[in-house]
Amino acid sequence: MNKQQLTDLVIIPTLDEIPNGYSGEAVMAIQMIIAHESEGGEYIRQKDCCGDVGAFGATQIEKLTHNQTWKFGDSIWKNALNLKIISKTDFFLRKHPPVERLIYDLRYAVFMTRQKLFMAQGALPLNAKDMSVYLKKHWNGDGKATPEKYHNDFLRWV
Repeated sequence: MNKQQLTDLVIIPTLDEIPNGYSGEAVMAIQMIIAHESEGGEYIRQKDCCGDVGAFGATQIEKLTHNQTWKFGDSIWKNALNLKIISKTDFFLRKHPPVERLIYDLRYAVFMTRQKLFMAQGALPLNAKDMSVYLKKHWNGDGKATPEKYHNDFLRWV
């Protein structure tokens, strides 16, 4: 996937619509997640998985993470309504989109990624090296990735 087009046409406009969503650091975080997790948008469904397990979309969000973000996110319902990701009826019924939407809706993937990052402790770091450490801790957790792999994948993605 073309990094510049994705950034200019999806990442920045989506972040701009989310209250307190846009910053240079937020753009870098989402770019770094995409660069590493889906190999720059190469994969929109986790390799070697089937059923509803695995991860979805360019940012590779797992079903459990998706659902927990909807359950515990402080601003997600209001922001989703404002961005027309959900309807007023969905808002009142607390009905969120299915995780599979992450596969075909880049805007939704950016939205969910930013909402998940809102839930992490501390401010987003200012530079790529620190961001890779932050994302290893707050995005990848117990996963196999290393901060160095996040950083290198980010630098390689053109």
